[in-house]
Amino acid sequence: MLLNRGTRPFRRDLFDQLCKIGVREVLSLESGPCPYDVEALSKKHDIVRFIIFSQQSSTGARIDAAMREALSDHIFVVQGDMKINAAGISSRVFAKISERGRLCAVPVFRNSLGELIPTAVSPLPGKGGIFDVQPTAAADGEVATLMPWDYTGIYRRDKHFGIGGFDPLITEPWWQMLDYGMRAWLWGEEIRTHSALRMGYLDEMLPQNSTPGPGYRRFFLKNLAVKRRGDTGRLTRSGWWSYLHSSGESASATRKTWKEIQSWVNINRYRFLHDAEEITELWEWGE
Repeated sequence: MLLNRGTRPFRRDLFDQLCKIGVREVLSLESGPCPYDVEALSKKHDIVRFIIFSQQSSTGARIDAAMREALSDHIFVVQGDMKINAAGISSRVFAKISERGRLCAVPVFRNSLGELIPTAVSPLPGKGGIFDVQPTAAADGEVATLMPWDYTGIYRRDKHFGIGGFDPLITEPWWQMLDYGMRAWLWGEEIRTHSALRMGYLDEMLPQNSTPGPGYRRFFLKNLAVKRRGDTGRLTRSGWWSYLHSSGESASATRKTWKEIQSWVNINRYRFLHDAEEITELWEWGE
């Protein structure tokens, strides 16, 4: 699955590389209006299918929609400005990743200069007990990470939809990815890097915007505000007061969002095997 953002100067080469890997199909996700070269590329690569989305749709919502159309059980999601070394990604690598049965295997990334990029995201308690994260470089092994960096990785489709996919109401990429990954770990799934899966950026990597906004507030309620009580997850009174004082919304909007998330947590209460505090305390830090 190919995610295209902005201009598409590297797309033709990436199609060639994906075809060399021997993938079953390529789903190219495009923003409307329909790109001028779709017909020509379709004729050249008969395994490529193009899916056109509105400009307003989030990346996570596009991935979810395309996964429903996909033919395979494992979906390799990449960005259009990334470089794939077809010679270094063999069917054996894909087979090993499939055997692990994890939700998502994330590549190890290097920038355009060949330097290792810190993309394995780990949780840590911030000042005053506020949750924070720290990206680290993951060169070897299979390192735990809180998110599929830049949405990229090999996803197991049934587990992806088993945790509900990406939240379409979170439009900021950073918080959408972190909500997805945090929920996965809270519910007992795993996202890890795989050192044999190596990728790079053909151009400068776009900076990740982690500024708190509406997406952070949903992330907070769905993940950080949930506490384990017995064998269930519950939203706490302290979580309500924290949200009320920091949401920046009107009282009615705050109450509406709280009730929505409270209902969602109640429906999924038995799926919370950990809470954020436990995840942070027990996290496996890569060396």
